[in-house]
Amino acid sequence: MFMSRVKIFAALIAAASASPALAQEAEPAAAEAEESAVDAAIEFAKTLTGDATAALTSDKAEAEQLEDFQLVLAEGMALDVIGKFMIGENRKAMSDEQLARYNEIFPDYLTKLYAEQFKDIVGRPLEVLEAKELGARDVIVRTQFDRPEGSPIMVDWRVRQLRSGERKAIDIIVQGVSIMLVKREEFSSFIATNGVDALLDRLEEEAA
Repeated sequence: MFMSRVKIFAALIAAASASPALAQEAEPAAAEAEESAVDAAIEFAKTLTGDATAALTSDKAEAEQLEDFQLVLAEGMALDVIGKFMIGENRKAMSDEQLARYNEIFPDYLTKLYAEQFKDIVGRPLEVLEAKELGARDVIVRTQFDRPEGSPIMVDWRVRQLRSGERKAIDIIVQGVSIMLVKREEFSSFIATNGVDALLDRLEEEAA
């Protein structure tokens, strides 16, 4: 597991330098700014986790809980950045109609995926293990959620400060698995075999 997590971090670093959607700016010069960015990212991860837990442990019906949870993620994640990264180079060949369809369905598709990832995290106390900068605007916050039985659930949060000044999560890596990276490869392979429209049909079906 340790080696797989190391590989995920190596892949994240490679993706940051190779993908336009994840391009970085110059490193901040001041150590104070670096420390502040790390602290802010840690606080962001704690707040996002708390809001997600509140949504999924309310006394509402399950369908309403999921809807509230998806709203939390839609607010806390840079869905436009993630969506562009996942579709990758295929975006250049897509028509305006296909892009509009993809952009409409992607938020529901992704937040539903994360709802499944979060089911074993809800209500567990978060412990921050470490946080470090990755490029100029990103911070990886490594956390764990203890369980009464079994090993802790490991979650890494990649938090970015956008040019607007807001902080958003651009990836949440649960138990060493980055949905951002896995789905980018999966989308590319699926489009190569079946085409863009077939992928859009599939996303709409899975998001429903």
